[in-house]
Amino acid sequence: MFLPRGFTLRPKPAWNVARVATSFVLSHIVRRPVVWGTPISIMMEPISRCNLQCPLCPIGARELKRDLGTMSLDSFVKILDNVGTNVRVLALWNQGEPTINDKLPEMLRIAHDRGIYTMTSTNGNLLLRRNLISRLIDSGLDELIFSIDGLTQETYQIYRIGGHLDVVVEAIRTMRQRRDELKRKTPRMVMQWLPMKHNEHEIPFLRAKAREWGADEVEIKTTQIYTDEQAAQYLPNMEGLRRYERKGKKWETKRRYQSCKRLWFSTMIDWNGAVVPCCFDKDEDFPMGNALTQDFCEIWHCEQYNRFRMTLIRKGRAEEMCQNCTEGLKSFYVPLGKLERENSKSQIPITESSNRSNSFAVWSLEFGLWSFLSSPANERTVLLKKSPVKISSFGNSNAWA
Repeated sequence: MFLPRGFTLRPKPAWNVARVATSFVLSHIVRRPVVWGTPISIMMEPISRCNLQCPLCPIGARELKRDLGTMSLDSFVKILDNVGTNVRVLALWNQGEPTINDKLPEMLRIAHDRGIYTMTSTNGNLLLRRNLISRLIDSGLDELIFSIDGLTQETYQIYRIGGHLDVVVEAIRTMRQRRDELKRKTPRMVMQWLPMKHNEHEIPFLRAKAREWGADEVEIKTTQIYTDEQAAQYLPNMEGLRRYERKGKKWETKRRYQSCKRLWFSTMIDWNGAVVPCCFDKDEDFPMGNALTQDFCEIWHCEQYNRFRMTLIRKGRAEEMCQNCTEGLKSFYVPLGKLERENSKSQIPITESSNRSNSFAVWSLEFGLWSFLSSPANERTVLLKKSPVKISSFGNSNAWA
């Protein structure tokens, strides 16, 4: 039987899932918040600092307005104890690069030992320098997402400012080699790609590169922007690779519904214990409480939380941060497999580009062939069927991060 990541049919957690789901549906029937159970998944921020300067990221652009800091191991344990035993999935990331926190592997191990499905995300530039490869594998980490937005240094450095692709490729290959030597299947290594104007021509080569470098999956995640200037510079030309559509003078997300499951199913806890509705509250504009100083169940049912839920139920995405949220999007993740199948059917020729490094072939930019991408993305990731073609030390290959 297939179950979503982290879920189990054991009576207690299954009962909590049923209560949470029922209360979410009932809330929208009676038009007021009904909150049963506790969060199934949580996101916790190990650190709010980063080694790169990605321009569309508040911490990368150095635009985050709240206090910066690092979560201690003691704080992590205290928060995990506080949120209770119903948590099935833990994502250790938010603003910042998680691998800068030297206690990250210990945090993952503690959560793993409690039966929680663990995930973290990285730009990959520090894994080797900080000797984290073996520590992350030994921690029991279930899923490791590598953020990759370029198959050459030329395209990569446009967005991942300060990063080095060769370093990241070596880290991925080393992790895959070490994992295979230990005969482990985890962490599952996900190659996540943000399609942008400067890199969309590389999409046809993602699967082959993922196999070569050692990733298990490819995930295409549409890019978030905040201003018209960012839209002009970064949004891909292909309509189906955008999460936005132009309505009048504004860019609006292609969402299918106005409410939000997150305020019933999950929560966000920053490095300092601050509880906020979700990861889109970058600057803690809607503080619900503090998981280091207050009982989490009281926070979960507090007046501020229920007032926010009421707004979503009755007014939809009224708050500004909610208007740029990915909840309910038609095109949050774009299925690479469907993209490849459609291209195979269309038999559109691949043309050589004279202005791309390493003689990369570029698909014809006759955007009609991409029209299928506007349909809902019903497969989030694409499992790579074959093992990497080769595991070796980094040589003159193109790199990614």
